[in-house]
This record gives sequence, C-alpha cells and structure tokens, in this order.
Amino acid sequence: MVKIKKYICLTFDIEEFDLIKNKDDQFKLSYNGTLNILRILDKYNIRSTFFVTSTFAEKYPHLIKDISKKHEVANHGYLHEHDYKKMNPKQSLSYIKKSKIIIENIINKKIYGFRAPKLFAPEFKIIKETGHEYDSSLHPTYLPHHYNNFFKKRNIQVKNDIKIIPISVIPLIRAPLSWFWFRNFGLIYSKICTKLCLLDQNYINIYFHSWEFNNLNRQNISYFFKRNSGIKLEKSLNKYIRWCISNKFEFITLKEYLDKQKW
Repeated sequence: MVKIKKYICLTFDIEEFDLIKNKDDQFKLSYNGTLNILRILDKYNIRSTFFVTSTFAEKYPHLIKDISKKHEVANHGYLHEHDYKKMNPKQSLSYIKKSKIIIENIINKKIYGFRAPKLFAPEFKIIKETGHEYDSSLHPTYLPHHYNNFFKKRNIQVKNDIKIIPISVIPLIRAPLSWFWFRNFGLIYSKICTKLCLLDQNYINIYFHSWEFNNLNRQNISYFFKRNSGIKLEKSLNKYIRWCISNKFEFITLKEYLDKQKW
C-alpha cells in the first residue's frame, strides 16, 4: 500500500502591528518577531511562505530580500489597515497592484500569491487583474463580528482563474488551528486538529503573524491576543515542528505545493 505524502505549509503574515497606536512599535514588534520566526525555520531548514505588506517591505527591504532567497515571498497588500472587501474596487485594484510591484522590485522576483489584510479580500477578478496566480485569504470558519465562511469549501478550488488555497480548519465543525487558536488552545489541540485536517486532505495551510513572536504583555490589547506570545509561542512552534517531522510530514511553500499537485 502506497502511503500518501502529507505536507505542512507554514505561512506568516509580515505586517505593521496596527492593533497599537505607536507607529514605531508597530514595525519594531513585527521586525523582531520576523527575526525570531526565521531563526526557528533555519533551525529545521524549513521553507515557508511569507505574506508581506509593501509598507513593511519598504521599511525593511534588506530583510525581505534576504527572506526571498530561501522562502516564498507573497503579497499581503499595501497597508494592513486596508479593507479590500469594503474598499472601492478601483482603489483595491490600485493598492494591490502597487504593493505587488513594490515587493517584486525589492526581491527582484515574481510574486504569485496574495493574502488580504485581516482576510478581507476583494473580488477574485481584482486579484487576477493584479497578476496573482493564487489567493490564500479564505478561512472557511465562523469568526463572530469578523466573517462567516462556515459553509465555504475547505479544498483548493479555482475561481476567475485564481487558485484558492483555504486556510486549514477541521472537517464538519470547522474549528481553526492557526495563530489565535494555536496559542490559546494549546499544542495538543493543534496536533489533534492537524491529524483531523489530514484525514481528507494531504496538506495543512496554517498561518501566524510576525508580531505574535514578540512578547506582547506590555501592550494595551486584549488578553487573548497576547496570551502565550513571544518565547512561549516560539517553544510551541518548535515542538509542533518536531512533532510534524516525527510524523514524516514535509514542510513546503504554498507555491511549491501547487506545483507538486500540478494545479
């Protein structure tokens, strides 16, 4: 019996931390958090996908260029505060296209992927018109006061010639396992969710934010947004990666996964 290969796509949203007011801290927290992420990935020689806002990329061009040498760099929009779902379509088109050009000029490589800030994506035709090949903004679950995608498909699909790679949630009850849930519900929960997701799919698309890998205890934000951040999250992700390796799951970028699966 041939064993089906299982893949883990670790993805990171690299952005200005707009939950706080101080502009310098918005960037500093994310910058330091990104360095912590890279240290973990280098330790295990893992390739990941980084969705970067062009505002962050312009502030730290050398960092983003260095990331692109080993990892996939994708587009996370112009500013993280932008809501491309509510924005005028012409404005959305302009900002997304502009951000893609800025980041491509910094890394001197073509960008294939897009993830909307806060997952508020525009129409797929806009993503197509801006020159992207895939979108990873769909989180097929229900998040009160944020979005309700509970009945959206969990599997990869194509709309308007855009490949949609949903963020992973478990079958039936649609429980998420990324960032907030990974930190607050514990490692056992994340491992169980991973196993359940892999029952009917051969990949996991899990995401985190750069600022989560910084100690947020002094920040004036909700307790659950900062709980188990910084070193605690680093330790949890280290353990999760080792567990995945022990289960012979292969770490891969989103673009590499699409290419392997011949999408």
